[in-house]
Formats: sequence, structure tokens, C-alpha cells
Amino acid sequence: MATHATNGLLSLGPLSLGDVSLESVRALLGSHPAPCLSLYMPTHRRLPDNTVDLPAFRHLVSSLQMALSATQPLHEVDRLLHPFHLLEANQDFWQHTRDGLAVLAADGRAEVFLLQRPVKPLALVTSRFHTMPLLRTAASTDRFHLLTLTSRMAHVYEGLATDDGVERLDPVPLHDVTADRIPPEALDITRCEAVDQETLQPHRVQRGMGPAGLGAGSIVHGGTGSKQDDIDADTEIVLRHVDEIVHERVTKQTGLPLVLAALPRLAAVFRGLSKNRFLLAEGILRDVHLVPDDELPDLVAPLFAGIRAARITHDVQTFMQARPRDLGSGDLSDIARAAVAGRVATLLIEKDRFEPGWLDPATGSIAGDGEVPPDLSRSGDQPAIQTADLFNAVAETVLVHGGGIVTIDKNAMPTESGVAAIYRYSF
Repeated sequence: MATHATNGLLSLGPLSLGDVSLESVRALLGSHPAPCLSLYMPTHRRLPDNTVDLPAFRHLVSSLQMALSATQPLHEVDRLLHPFHLLEANQDFWQHTRDGLAVLAADGRAEVFLLQRPVKPLALVTSRFHTMPLLRTAASTDRFHLLTLTSRMAHVYEGLATDDGVERLDPVPLHDVTADRIPPEALDITRCEAVDQETLQPHRVQRGMGPAGLGAGSIVHGGTGSKQDDIDADTEIVLRHVDEIVHERVTKQTGLPLVLAALPRLAAVFRGLSKNRFLLAEGILRDVHLVPDDELPDLVAPLFAGIRAARITHDVQTFMQARPRDLGSGDLSDIARAAVAGRVATLLIEKDRFEPGWLDPATGSIAGDGEVPPDLSRSGDQPAIQTADLFNAVAETVLVHGGGIVTIDKNAMPTESGVAAIYRYSF
């Protein structure tokens, strides 16, 4: 198995440290050698809170062991739990956790995910991986780019916005930009790259585009107009240069939305000339270049909170309009059948709800399976859950058929069932 690290802070040896995304969830779907072990728990970033994390992890692993011991010989139990014991012994790992942890292991595979938000403690031994907490996290996470702009300078960052704010904001380079990995180097476009640096005089301005911003020998001479008009013309050259280079080398490569941070007048000029289709209508109307980098996430977070709230409101309203026309349902049985048939366009699902039961992947019929056991991370004296999660099965089925997943707080759900589906077409 591959060896991964998180920002160079830790090594997990034979374990794979994954990034939470819809793509990583899809990679976990499908058949794996049974039994599949799934462990979730909240964690803490700092002392003294994180001193409880390792004991809680041990309790959950003990629950997995008890569940496995009912059907597996001792040597097989030890082999299946080996990845968990490796993680338990990695002291460096437990000093660099985030707000939640997921460990999914089966014969020949073990994946570890550091989560940006807390999750309920769960230990499961089932025939498939339990991916619902990962799916909920991925569905409520937005990757984006932030362009901070003045008339003389531009910086680009890649950020990660979650329900709890902007988790990460990393500088983005001009080179080797791919959708998978962006090295933590700054894109720093200065005015002298686009405008002749000889005192920025209005009578002598370079024009053109190229790898360094300009083609050689393209100098335009002139002597009319006010100095302010010419400086504004120089600024427009800079902005066009910024727009082209950010689009071609950053947003076009990743397809991520772009947030603009600039003073109102400059923002208006940039929006008027920008050809970047990923530029969001919402932005930050201030010069943030004097704002410390560690304060930038707090400026961006309200913007994405507003975008997410508007998106949820729109989806709920769409569902309320669709249900009377048989284009939506809040009944789990109906939704399960529609999911298997590939008819669910958007699934609204209540956060942090576990619904024990089974889904027949051929017919879409469902069956309940009792109550969820208490918090296993506090006792360690009960076997892990050995029933599937109906919500997990339905959500995975929707995802496989190309539908969208929206996670919503309980008080904002439009149904008591905890699920609501918008269909692609009526029965």
C-alpha cells in the first residue's frame, strides 16, 4: 500500500492517508473482501483535549475485535486489526489529528482520513465499507481559489471551505498546476511584469502576453491624455494580464470557483474585463494584502456560508415544488427504489443520522434492523455494529448513478424521515 503524508508532518508507513472528496468516496464503493471494518470518532487538535483520543480509539478497536471474534479465528482477527494497531502505536499521528478520524480497512486495504469536522463514534463490521460520514463531509466541502488584487500585485490561494468555516488557505504557484496537487508556493504577479518598470510613465507602456506576461519589442509610445488616465490604462493592462494567467494556469486546470478580493473600484474594473467563467459573483470588497495570511480564512468564511445557505434554501424549495408533482419524495422506501433505478437527481439527507437496516441493490426494497448501540468509544465492552446504514446505502446508490448529495441540519430538513429526494422525472 502507498505511503502518504500530511503536509510532511507524519508518516503512516503501510497505511494510506487519503483526502476526503466525492472521488475518494467513490473509490471505496463496490465489493471488497469481507469483513469490512469502519471506524469513526471525533478527535482534538491540541492538548489537553487530545489526551482522550487514544483511549477512545482503543475502545472502538476493542469493539471491532469482539465483533470479529464471533466469526473469525484469533490469527485472522489479529491480521485484520493490524492496521489499527499500527495507527495506535504511531505517537506522531496522534499529535497531528484534526476534528475527526476515519479508518477503513479490509483484507489488502487500509485507508485513514483526517476530517475537518467531528463525527459520531462508530465501529462497524459489515460486508461493505461505511462511507456515510465521509460522504457527508465531502458533500459539505467546497474547494475554491481566492484572488487578492491591487493595481500593482496579485496573489492566488487555494482554499477549503466546510460547514465550520474555511479550513485551509494555501498559496498557489504559477507552474505545475494540476487538479490533483498544487505545491505550496505563492503566485505573485507584480505590476512591473505587465507594465514597463521605468517609473510607470504614461508615454511608454509594454503590451502583449506571453509566459512572462509580455512579448518582446511591443512598446507603444504616446503623449496624450492625463497622467491618471494613462495610469488607469496601465492598471487595465495589469488586470488583463492577471486575468489571463490566473485563468490559463490555475482555474482552467482545476475547474474550481474563483473568489475576488479587491477594493470596489478595482473589483468593478476587473469584473468588466475578466473572461474567467469560474469567477464568482460574490466577492470581498477590500484590499486584503495588508491582512495577515492567518486572518484571511475568517474573511472568506462568511461568503461561503452564505453561498451554502442559499444553495440549501434553493434545494429545499425545489423539493417542496417537486413533491406535489410526483417529482420528489420524503418517503425512504420510495427514495430507495428510485435510487436503484437511477432516478434521484438530488438527495437531501440529515446530518449525523444512522438508520440501521438493509437495501436490496436489485429491487430497492429496504428492511430495518434495530437500534444503534450506545457510544462504543467510552465503554469498549460491546461488539461493533454489524448492521448496515440505510442512509449510507441509499446515498451511495445515488452517487453511483450520478446524483447529487446535500447534507442538511435536522432543523432545516423538509421531512421528518431525514431524507428528501428530487427526481429526474416522474413515475
